[in-house]
Amino acid sequence: RCLGSIEMQTFTDYEVILETEEGSLAKIRNQAAKKAKGEYLVFIDDDTIQTETWLKSIVEAFSSRDVSGVSGPSIIPDAHRKQRDLFRWKAIKYFYDSFFCEGKQDLPGHFLRSGAWTTGATNEDCLYNGPVDFLEACNMSFKKEVFEEVGGFDESYKGVGDWSEPDLCFRIRALGYRLWFTDKAKLYHEPSLSGAFFKRNKDSSNRLSNYYLFASRWVRPYWRHTLYKQFLRTYYGIKSFWQ
Repeated sequence: RCLGSIEMQTFTDYEVILETEEGSLAKIRNQAAKKAKGEYLVFIDDDTIQTETWLKSIVEAFSSRDVSGVSGPSIIPDAHRKQRDLFRWKAIKYFYDSFFCEGKQDLPGHFLRSGAWTTGATNEDCLYNGPVDFLEACNMSFKKEVFEEVGGFDESYKGVGDWSEPDLCFRIRALGYRLWFTDKAKLYHEPSLSGAFFKRNKDSSNRLSNYYLFASRWVRPYWRHTLYKQFLRTYYGIKSFWQ
């Protein structure tokens, strides 16, 4: 279904590179990027369904604005939200939004002083257009020359590579480049209902270590951040028992 939605794109000047190896996701993405011949690198996941004008909208955003990265809505339908960590338990999501995001949760691509990130890009009614701090992991595009300038994804991020994506975005922004979010570059993210969600539990230690690495580079000391780290330690500790 993912490849079928790409074949239906109104913009047709593209190539598809499919990496199926297992291992470090950061490394696998870098391997794929080295094979690419295009001007832009567009990263998606295999559980996404792209709208017909998705790719056209990405190219237009690059062409009409001085930006080095583009993202758009990555909508998770209600039936699939229980397969995503943060949406599975409504009480946890409410606490996350109100305390760590301080009411800014409906914005896409924004990073808070607490060390948390906003989830507005996953909402069906996401209509934001403007600069962002990071790009959605399943809907992120970069100018290839800028991607190569910063060295691609940092392969120090292990396993499923959590936090390697915002780390790359922060390194790009640190050089003065801009990242942009357009509501027209829309896709649907449909995490597997087959139980693959639970396979991620055994990678919990890597996911927590990845966050510590990211935070050590990019998050300044702040009392909410101290609590956010404790929140993650508790959360991933619980998940490790679900293996």
